[in-house]
Amino acid sequence: MEQLEANCWCQQSENAFDTRFALKGTRPHYSPDRTFDTEHIKLDLRIDLKNQVLEGCAQTTIRAIVNNVNAMTFNAVNFQIQKVLLNNKKVPYEYKEGKLELRFPKTFKEREKALVEIHYVVKQPVMGLFFLKPDRHYPQRPWQAWTQGEDEYARYWFPCVDIPRQRTTTELVATVPKGFIAISNGKLLKSTENRKKKTSTFHWLQSIPHAPYLVTLVVGRFSVIKDKWNKIPVLYYCQKGREEDTQRTFGKTPKMLDFFSKKIGVSYPYPKYAQVAVSDFIYGGMENTSATTQTDLALLDKRASLDYTSDGLVAHELAHQWFGDYLTCKDWSHAWLNESFATYFDALFKRHDKGEDEYLLTIHENSREYFNEERERYRRPIVTNVYKSPTDLFDRHLYEKGSVVLYMLHKLLGEELFWKSIHAYVERHRGKTVETADLINAFEDTTGRSLRQFFDQWVYQAGHPTYKIRSWWDRKKKEIHFRVVQSNSNDAEKGLFNIKTSFLIKSKEGEKSFPVTIDAKSHHFQFSLKSEPLTVIFDPDHRILKKVDFPRKEAYLVYQVQYDQHPIGRIEALQQLGRLGGEKALLAIREALLKDQFWAVQAEAAAALGAFRSENAAQILLNTLDVIENPKVRRAIYTALKSFKSRAFALAVEKQFKKEPSYFAQTNGLRALAAMGHPNAENILKEHLKTNSWNQIIRIAALEGFAELKSPSTLAVLLEHTKKGQHQRVRISAIRCLGEMGVGHTEIQGRLLELTGDDFLLVRLAAVRALHQSGDERAVPTLKKLTEGNWDGRLKRLAQEAVDKITKGFE
Repeated sequence: MEQLEANCWCQQSENAFDTRFALKGTRPHYSPDRTFDTEHIKLDLRIDLKNQVLEGCAQTTIRAIVNNVNAMTFNAVNFQIQKVLLNNKKVPYEYKEGKLELRFPKTFKEREKALVEIHYVVKQPVMGLFFLKPDRHYPQRPWQAWTQGEDEYARYWFPCVDIPRQRTTTELVATVPKGFIAISNGKLLKSTENRKKKTSTFHWLQSIPHAPYLVTLVVGRFSVIKDKWNKIPVLYYCQKGREEDTQRTFGKTPKMLDFFSKKIGVSYPYPKYAQVAVSDFIYGGMENTSATTQTDLALLDKRASLDYTSDGLVAHELAHQWFGDYLTCKDWSHAWLNESFATYFDALFKRHDKGEDEYLLTIHENSREYFNEERERYRRPIVTNVYKSPTDLFDRHLYEKGSVVLYMLHKLLGEELFWKSIHAYVERHRGKTVETADLINAFEDTTGRSLRQFFDQWVYQAGHPTYKIRSWWDRKKKEIHFRVVQSNSNDAEKGLFNIKTSFLIKSKEGEKSFPVTIDAKSHHFQFSLKSEPLTVIFDPDHRILKKVDFPRKEAYLVYQVQYDQHPIGRIEALQQLGRLGGEKALLAIREALLKDQFWAVQAEAAAALGAFRSENAAQILLNTLDVIENPKVRRAIYTALKSFKSRAFALAVEKQFKKEPSYFAQTNGLRALAAMGHPNAENILKEHLKTNSWNQIIRIAALEGFAELKSPSTLAVLLEHTKKGQHQRVRISAIRCLGEMGVGHTEIQGRLLELTGDDFLLVRLAAVRALHQSGDERAVPTLKKLTEGNWDGRLKRLAQEAVDKITKGFE
């Protein structure tokens, strides 16, 4: 396994990733040496919600890994250390720079055990543990405390060896004010009350070892909804009054547990599965072992559920219980074994639940997310140990690109061998740490296939193939010719991909597939046919993550829109038709909008009509609003209508959007009004700024409409909505809009700089992004201060990227 990793690193170095990924201070990272293994951690905690204080005693059972060791280092950031005991006797320690270094009075033999007891206090932690309480700006905010350990933030609330390879059983005893409950990993052994002290104590045991970053504590006044799967309790915790929304949102969890357990061939391993919806969470969800923390923004009211679902989030975090929790990446360079798998298994559940087209669309959307990041920020190998902070790796490469790579592997092997290999991989490594070599070996051992070239190309090499394809028909010889020129998006000469794919050609005689191998910079293929093609399609099954420049004539595209069985083929043909224009193209797009059986193809047809920018196209879009039932398609129609600057069309949109049953269609209609030139747009937007809705989605649309309108009152409206007291999502939206209009604007610049110090992390992130976008060099001193210190890794990375962009050409 070590040799495999070394070989792959050589190839990675030869075809280096985009230097924009490698920020100043980037270096190779390796898992640290260890003298002792952690076998068990028992945390005895008292939570003071009012003063935001945690008083703790961490009892850690350690075992010597080798002979003659007498020192150990714990990660512990911003603690007040009260005392440290070894086997109930005080021992000296040195505490500095987030490390608690212990020197034991004796040396230990290999496998000899001891108990280290650390008494400590954490006050108002900046990371790892978050306290919430009501204040004058948010009087309805609940009293809560919750933890967030990934990637290396467990060290901010309990002392530990904070690396993913350090798996250990854990026990957590939490004492909280009466009326609150404490939720943690594993099984609840008991709960007790102390009437005199007005406290409640909850004792949890996680008996299957897991990594420190997966240890969780959530404290709050929650309702609990009880479900089950195969006698395993399935629990949903939420704020009181949101029980229906919670059941609506999490209700498919037992179905997901059943699907994953059966397909993986290893049943869900933990004694319960809980999902806890908390306020002001800084991620969508976090897969803490057996007790996922979810943002309460995911909870759906009845209207939101018409055309929106949180199933993807729920499935993603549940899939982590196998990929990430039961099997944990040995170090962060292999984090794709956690995140790419969870992202792909979300798509697999969608196929099971919603059908093949939805699954293929998810893969297409994941590809698009990766392409956006590759174009706008950087490219990098999926597996690399070269980074500044582990957080740098948690990007669209790790989630979306990795999921598409797994899709390609699935397609390459077929259903039977893919699932047989997944079972072998999980069964072989259950309860252990893993690296990519373990995955490759499990798949190769199971299938007999040599897969190292596949992994070298897609996992250890950056980028993707880019193809320029030109075709022509030779009437005399009755031959179709294709010239294919390949380049890796990283370098036109190096790192060319070796890909087996095909051209599908449909003619009067039927359809025929012509397999091809593309492994050089340029290829010329020619195939004999009895008659001229009706259409030609490259990679007809859309198995390859790629960029393709393949212009085809209108007739080919019209035929593909009508007859291609693959939804992504129809979508891509519609995109080309929209760019071509022409009467035949317009009719074919209209037909797809009205009659295609898949909503996403209809939505793409609407977008293609928007690209036409003709009065006929606009009229088609308006007419279909009355006949299209799917709200997702109507959303796309309103978005397409934004292209048409017409008072008459804007008035027609006004009649429609007010009666929309869907939040999302209504909000897209509101945005369209602002963009189209409605004579009363500003008043309509002001009216909707007062409208409460699920996650304030209507108010956000009104704000974005003001940004589009650029009226004299726009700036004042946006600035007002960045203030505390506004819903946090509204504030973030207003900040984003300010970033789009803030170049050289002193008042905007000043407000954004203020917001980089906001007490809500997601607002700070939004402010840094907006400063990055505005590109004003006056922001550099403030941004530089955010690049170092005990900040969230995302904040540090975004601040550094902003500094690099702004100062480029000035320093």
